[in-house]
Amino acid sequence: MTTQSNYYLINIMLKDYSHPEKIILVGYLTIILIGTLFLTLPIATSGSVNISFIDALFTSTSAVCVTGLIVTDTQFAFSPFGKLIILFLLQLGGLGYMTISTALMVLINKKLSGFERYASQDEFQRFTIKDIKSFVIKIIIFTLTSELIGAILLFPKMNALFNDFWKSLWFSIFHSVSAFCNAGFSIFSQNLIVFKEDVYVNIVIALMIIIGGFGFIALGSIHRYVKTRGKDGLSVHTKIVGIVTLCLIIIPFILFIFIERNNALQNLSLIDKLATSFFQIVTPRTAGFNTLNISGLQLPTLFLFMILMFIGGSPGGTAGGVKTTTIFTVMYSMFEKIRGKNNVNIFFKRISDIVILKSFFIFSLSIIVIFFGVFLLLLSESKSFFSIMFEVFSAYGTVGLSFGSGTGNNYSLSGDFTNLGKIIIIIIMFTGRVGIMTAANAFILKTRKETVKYPKTKIIVG
Repeated sequence: MTTQSNYYLINIMLKDYSHPEKIILVGYLTIILIGTLFLTLPIATSGSVNISFIDALFTSTSAVCVTGLIVTDTQFAFSPFGKLIILFLLQLGGLGYMTISTALMVLINKKLSGFERYASQDEFQRFTIKDIKSFVIKIIIFTLTSELIGAILLFPKMNALFNDFWKSLWFSIFHSVSAFCNAGFSIFSQNLIVFKEDVYVNIVIALMIIIGGFGFIALGSIHRYVKTRGKDGLSVHTKIVGIVTLCLIIIPFILFIFIERNNALQNLSLIDKLATSFFQIVTPRTAGFNTLNISGLQLPTLFLFMILMFIGGSPGGTAGGVKTTTIFTVMYSMFEKIRGKNNVNIFFKRISDIVILKSFFIFSLSIIVIFFGVFLLLLSESKSFFSIMFEVFSAYGTVGLSFGSGTGNNYSLSGDFTNLGKIIIIIIMFTGRVGIMTAANAFILKTRKETVKYPKTKIIVG
């Protein structure tokens, strides 16, 4: 994975140089399988705990897909080595396989072939490949710097909790990386419930989640805007990401306080209510941390969470979901069509038909995958409909929030599933992370010539 020979090996296996989507899929699968093998080693588990292959595969997939759903208690089931493997996997998953591999290619070989640049472009969803090398390096530097700052900010609170320098440092680094990568993995048995009333930790973790999920492309546009003092205007993409992100923070924040005022927030002070509400409406957008018992929340709140999990973060970032720009394009284009507009215009620019088509494709196919996943799990598992639907939305959005185990153990509802149920969730997590994006590129961005052109027909719909 880290040398040019690995690229050639993958290319020979695929025997197809024209589909970088396959390279991305094989890359993620390779990392997941390697992670699985490491997690099955005796050195990766704690004490007498035995991790089955399916559970190791589930954990590795959840880490690489930055989901956070767990089928074992991460704090006690894995040794320090096992937790280090999980940290490494979620870091790789957060940055993206092609980001890491391209960065290594830059550092090792100092140059990229045309094929490698094209494959990397596909992962980033960028429109040009001119500055791909500097872009990747900036991503790595920005990510590591942000995670370092996050760890430094979390350290005082961790040290106050443990009064142990090295343990506090480890917990700070792990949760900083997990937050920035929108992974939701925690090495506390009860996630971050221990910091339920800690305003400082709530805000730090929430900001890390927002920055990581905002998208490197949008962050780069903002950086150029600030650097040139406004001479380089913000791109339309960045404006849309900013508007949608603010809406997905402010509106759910108000709704959460209103719905949970006499329930989860009832016994908290005003400051704690605000901090807890802010944290808990940020984390469903693919982070998966929780400071409250999810199963104890009101049904309208849980439905709101499913909407946020489905939307997720923004393109080019560490978050999952169908993405903020996809939802905006679908909703705004429908609004413009209802108004009788032939073209969809925003900020004095026209959104291309291919972008609109791709957005509807991703949206529709995502709904189909979720419904099909729910149906299969209802057949294989004896759990309530709503809890299964919540788990599927969480898996597809690579979030990690869950109703939790019904047996009182500190893991997700998936931990109670049969092996078949776990495999279904694994496939959903993987599809949510890379499947729809690669499918969209493979089936929409590539056109085929038609040898026969049939006459048009009319179909009555609606």
